[in-house]
Amino acid sequence: MISGYFSARWGCPFVWTRLAIPGRPPQPVPFLIDTGSSTSIVHAKDARVRLNLATDAMEPAAWTPEETVRRRGVAGVALSRQMEATFEFTHDDGSLQTIAETIELGAVDSQQLPSLMGWDLLRRFRIELEQGTGTVTLLPQ
Repeated sequence: MISGYFSARWGCPFVWTRLAIPGRPPQPVPFLIDTGSSTSIVHAKDARVRLNLATDAMEPAAWTPEETVRRRGVAGVALSRQMEATFEFTHDDGSLQTIAETIELGAVDSQQLPSLMGWDLLRRFRIELEQGTGTVTLLPQ
């Protein structure tokens, strides 16, 4: 069982995981649980502050066409960079669950957005959300 929380700022469910991307050791990142997103994305502020990425790594002009992803969402079209990643989830009993998956890196203009955990990861869990009690739980399937 992996426990999360409801954010006072966003009013939405979050869970912490340690994220490793190429050239960077695993670092803790809070992810908003987004059942409306097919993919997970680490947005610019978390990439800069938590993963210590330089701002120029989040500039779409520096990305190759093969790694550039265009997503259409509620807010319009957003650009991101697809890369390999490893997610380390810590269960309440202290055990680790490691998942290798791709993640998208948000462009520099995504500074104000929280990182999102989409169905690419969520499909591996049963999700229990209780906003009244503030309980967020991911249970392995």
